[in-house]
Amino acid sequence: MSESKLHAIVVGSGLAGLAAASVLRIHHNVTVYERGNPNVATGGQGMVLFPNGIKILNSVGFDGSRAGGVPCHGYRMLDNDGKVLEDIPIDFKHRWGADMLMMKRSDFRDELMRIATAPATEPGIEGEPARLVFNTGVVDLDPEAGTISLANGSVVKGDVIIVADGIHSTLRKRIVDGEDRVAKKTGLTLFRVAVPTKDAQEAVGTLPEWWDDGQDENRLNIMQLDDPLRVIANYPIRQKTYRNLSCLFPMHKARQDILETWYKDGDKEEMLRTFDAFDEKTRKILSIATEVKVWDLEELDSLPNWHRGRALVIGDAAHAMTPLQGQGANMAIEDADSLRLLVPGMSGGDIESILHKIDSIRRPRAAKVLQDTRNQAKSVTLQERLATMDYNCNYNGIHEALQKEGLSS
Repeated sequence: MSESKLHAIVVGSGLAGLAAASVLRIHHNVTVYERGNPNVATGGQGMVLFPNGIKILNSVGFDGSRAGGVPCHGYRMLDNDGKVLEDIPIDFKHRWGADMLMMKRSDFRDELMRIATAPATEPGIEGEPARLVFNTGVVDLDPEAGTISLANGSVVKGDVIIVADGIHSTLRKRIVDGEDRVAKKTGLTLFRVAVPTKDAQEAVGTLPEWWDDGQDENRLNIMQLDDPLRVIANYPIRQKTYRNLSCLFPMHKARQDILETWYKDGDKEEMLRTFDAFDEKTRKILSIATEVKVWDLEELDSLPNWHRGRALVIGDAAHAMTPLQGQGANMAIEDADSLRLLVPGMSGGDIESILHKIDSIRRPRAAKVLQDTRNQAKSVTLQERLATMDYNCNYNGIHEALQKEGLSS
């Protein structure tokens, strides 16, 4: 019955917040508060979703084709001249039960927005659409009372509050024990661009093998120069009409104290100077980018708790990590999936107990993925990389995780 539904408040309309709303709407009334406008944080260029995220998304009506997702069929390692050093085919769907999809971040966010707000008449969509309130900042939180304070001075009460306000969360300190936790820079910087296939063809004539549709075999390509360290990860997005290029290098010391977002505009000329040792076609492709984003990679040390009272912190606000393993968004999707444990008719005590259970399962897993991601910056073998991929991709949702915990206890 509708009167037994919980009123769930979600703070933030990024990937974690919209994923949470997409799961919660199935059985509950959901309100999402976003301090920005509907177009906030839609940049970021490319991203990847692994089977652990895709399996969960498929259960709430996700349509990868709407997001322009391109299935990945493995990895290729190349030198800075574009010569293939190693080819690693991987059948993600056969091995882990779902594809790995490569896509543009804004396209994925649009698809999450559709899932969270579409009428239940759409295929695969259940429950009442989430209500999104934009240009409304949440300035405080009382987790015990289950209330949030808005910038306009009003106070709103909910049965459960999901804090998904990002890596520089202002509400995390209201939940987490001890002193306020802040993200730390890792010493690496990333330039990110997305280039249309047709523009690249016009610029270079014959596309390089790592791009050409007849030869790329849907690989995620990693081009690397070791001294000085320069890495370009590139892969197709938007049904292969675009290519994402993520260009990694050691952060300049002058940037150590700069606090900025992951979707800040970057300096194209600086990017071209930094990657001038790569082959001519790669340099030309970088030069025609019309939008360059720069991101000093940051991460958040593992937190002592994610839950207090009726509030839970998820996504980057709980476990921000670098993209070196590609698991950040997938962890946020797993967090959202855990909210399935909240069911209509729960008392306040029941809700607190469930949030504590979610904390006990999700936090240790996210901590391991964070550590594995840190290890990716070091010299690790292919076998080690595949072992971490097994750990990540074999996750099948909160109910199976609960079952495994029961068997091991």
